[in-house]
Amino acid sequence: MSSKVRCASCAVLAWLTAASVCFAAEGDYAPRKGGVGGSLGLGQFFGNGDYSTGARPRFSFSGNFRYVMTKHWRWQFSPGLTWTAYKKEEPTPFVDINFPADATKNDQLALLVPMSAQVQFVARTGSWMMHLGAGPGLYRVWVENRRKVLRDPTTFDLHRGVYPGMSFELGGERFLKNITTTSIEITTTTHYVLSKRNDQFPNGYNDPLLSTDLRIGVNYYFDLIRAKRTGGALPGLPRN
Repeated sequence: MSSKVRCASCAVLAWLTAASVCFAAEGDYAPRKGGVGGSLGLGQFFGNGDYSTGARPRFSFSGNFRYVMTKHWRWQFSPGLTWTAYKKEEPTPFVDINFPADATKNDQLALLVPMSAQVQFVARTGSWMMHLGAGPGLYRVWVENRRKVLRDPTTFDLHRGVYPGMSFELGGERFLKNITTTSIEITTTTHYVLSKRNDQFPNGYNDPLLSTDLRIGVNYYFDLIRAKRTGGALPGLPRN
């Protein structure tokens, strides 16, 4: 694990410890509620292919919309963005048509935009509400060199596309004492993207993409269905 990831993890734990007096054990969380939130952290590409070889950790962002079905089950839809840069000495898998003198990945970026849907199991553990989720997704992936999308030197196809994949998520949240509709959450998400197209990209960046991140964020829960009024009729109007 890189020093940036270690520093981010230590900072998150220290912040939660110092702020623990601000958290409540129970929050305004119940079936038929909706939730919106966002989180920011660090992501890393893993694996043995061109997407991950020489990859460096970079910022990762994710938003989410949730619907609470029961005490233990909910839906989540999450758009996001994560990317990676590469070590200066890492050789490029093929010669860039636009910049043939570039022999390394020094100016290359791989970017990933996940759009995932999950079913999540939720359980309380002390003052924490933990969740574990999984589900399918669509992923937009592209590779740039000097801010221009790479072209495969054989097919001349731009190295970008939308691919199917899966996501897996583990997280925990705690609600604030004075704002019980709001929680602070720590989450780690892994995306597995089927980003392999032999007919388009035979020369490189043609392997499944595996990305993992660690994020901290905020969620807000609200009523999706307003309760009916139970008061009397307005003056001058008959009661039902």
